[in-house]
This record gives sequence, C-alpha cells and structure tokens, in this order.
Amino acid sequence: MGADSPLEWKLSELQGTTIVRLSGVLDIGTYGVLRDVLLKCAADQPRAVIVDLEALEIVHDRLTSVFVAVWLRISQWSTVALVVVPGPAHAALSRYGPMRRFVSVRPTVLDALGSLGEPPPRRRTDLWLPASPRSVGAAAPFVTDTCGNWSIEPMAAPAVTVAGELVANAAEHARSPARLRLELRLGRLTVAVADDDSRAVLLPAPGRKSPEPRSGLRLVAHLAHATGWSPRQSGGKIVWAVLRHSAN
Repeated sequence: MGADSPLEWKLSELQGTTIVRLSGVLDIGTYGVLRDVLLKCAADQPRAVIVDLEALEIVHDRLTSVFVAVWLRISQWSTVALVVVPGPAHAALSRYGPMRRFVSVRPTVLDALGSLGEPPPRRRTDLWLPASPRSVGAAAPFVTDTCGNWSIEPMAAPAVTVAGELVANAAEHARSPARLRLELRLGRLTVAVADDDSRAVLLPAPGRKSPEPRSGLRLVAHLAHATGWSPRQSGGKIVWAVLRHSAN
C-alpha cells in the first residue's frame, strides 16, 4: 500500500496471478508511482497482473496510458499478461479508451481470470542457484540442455555466456541465491536472473559496434538484442537479456 500518497494499492494472489486493487487518485503526480508498482509486480513473474480500477479516481483519461507504458516494458522480455478491470466507474475506458488496443480489458476480476485461458505459445524453465561462484558452472549445462531440448542449438553458446555473466554478477554483487529463467517466445530467448539485491544495475546499451568485450555486463550487451532490469515487488531485482534466434 502506498503510504503518505494519494494513490494506494493492495496486492493479493489468486490462481497464480497478482491482483492489484487500486484506490485514491491517478494523476500526474502518481502516474510514475503506479507504473513502478506494476513493473515490480510483473518482475515477480506471475501468470498475469490484473489491475482493478473500481475504487480509483482518474483525473484524465489520457493517464490510462500508464498501462500501455507498462505493457510495452513487460512485452520486451516476458509473457506476463497485463489485464485491466475498469469497473463501472470507468466503463467507457473499456469501450473507447486507447489502452484497449494494447492491454486486455475485462469487466470483472473473475472474467479476467477466465480470459487467460491457455498460456501463449512459449517455453519456460527455471533453475535455483546458491550464492556461490560455482553457480556459474551449474548454469552452463542447464542452458545447453535446455537449448537442445527446445531445438535451438545455435543459441546455446551465446545463451550460456549471457547466463554465466548474469549469474556471476548476482553471486559477486548480490551475494544471494539466484533464480535463472529461460523463456523462448516468437524466436527470442530471454535469459533472466533474479536475486535478493534491489540495488540498480548499470547495463550498457546492447548491440554497439565495438570490439567484443571479454567478460561482464558489456559482453552481455554485446550479445543481446535487448537488456534491462527491474525491481521486484517481493524484494530484490531481475536482470534480463533477450537473444534472437539468429544469434550465433
């Protein structure tokens, strides 16, 4: 819940989803607060984030662009669904609002849950790793075997490198257990590592035409199509890199 803020939120879990019930006011001052809350919820990788607006006052319809902004950020690297439940007070938004072109809009939370249906075509797997330098060695065969099982062998070498650098970064700086996640969607492989350290990560811009670095996050940026990080609502952060199927 947002303390000392005109915007408040309550979080709950149901059927593998995170439900965010909002109250108070969405205005220019709270736009960024809401954006960050929803991004943190998505970083915990639930099945979906369902946002209930029934008790929320929205001072102008254009502020609903916050949901499009969140969807655009999430869709870069994850298949977590974002569903908005406007409620009777904002019923017009569900029919005419611009967010409907990007975000799923449903009349009730139960309807939102029912709309999820089967997950989108994707493959996803996780590996929990201890806070140890040896975790880098454990990550490599996991990534190689996964790429083989998913018939994307050409992506194995860059994926192993990226996973190793992200796991090593977590072990060195976060000093906490980490969760390595691989997700394949539409020919793109996301390599993500979550840890318990919420401090920001400075990620170089991906794809720069410079000599290939030998190690570290610069090497990740060199190999990746896109990179990013986000705090998690449950604490800590997640750092991710997206590789295209053509990577080699």
